[in-house]
Amino acid sequence: MKKWSFTTLLIIVLTLMPISQIEWNTEAEASPAVKANNQVISNIAAPNKAVKEKAPVSNTGFLPKVNRSYTYKPSFEDAGPKTYTASKNESIDNSVELLEDDYIGYTYIENQKQLSLGVAYSDIFFFSLSYPMKEKTTISDTDYSYDGNTETTPVYVESTSATVKTKAGTFNNVVVLKYPNGSKIYLAKDHGIIRITDFEGNITTELISVK
Repeated sequence: MKKWSFTTLLIIVLTLMPISQIEWNTEAEASPAVKANNQVISNIAAPNKAVKEKAPVSNTGFLPKVNRSYTYKPSFEDAGPKTYTASKNESIDNSVELLEDDYIGYTYIENQKQLSLGVAYSDIFFFSLSYPMKEKTTISDTDYSYDGNTETTPVYVESTSATVKTKAGTFNNVVVLKYPNGSKIYLAKDHGIIRITDFEGNITTELISVK
């Protein structure tokens, strides 16, 4: 039997093989793709995976817009409606007042470290919430007492990307803060509080109109 050299056999095989089957794959061997017209084309369809956007981190922007009226029902005081006019407090930096009448109402104060809400023209604060507010983390609500001492309450940031519908409209990227007793505060950019619920989920305060 005649013995063929390796080189001779290789030439015969290459001659008999269809051209379409002769590929010296470099990129194709390393990945499931073929090369055509100097472009690598994948042979495997990319799976349809929804790209989940990261929840925004809130670190300012909750002061109500001045020269607007904000109506709440239930209001901050009772079940009836109350309308407050937003105006800048010239004596306090980065603050906006929501006044029902002269000197009667509330004051928001905001800086890079915290957002506070208190009774206008007083030392009484309902909350002083720390920034930044990042979803699924815990922030602090600091209570400043008359004797100079402070007490902090842990507040869970349930969401920074909630969509909340109220009679005043639909708000996106709402921050939902949950207190240890189960009550929640809902904050929207350029509006401040748009809703408060108690530990059972009942609405105790809600924004119903902005003009």
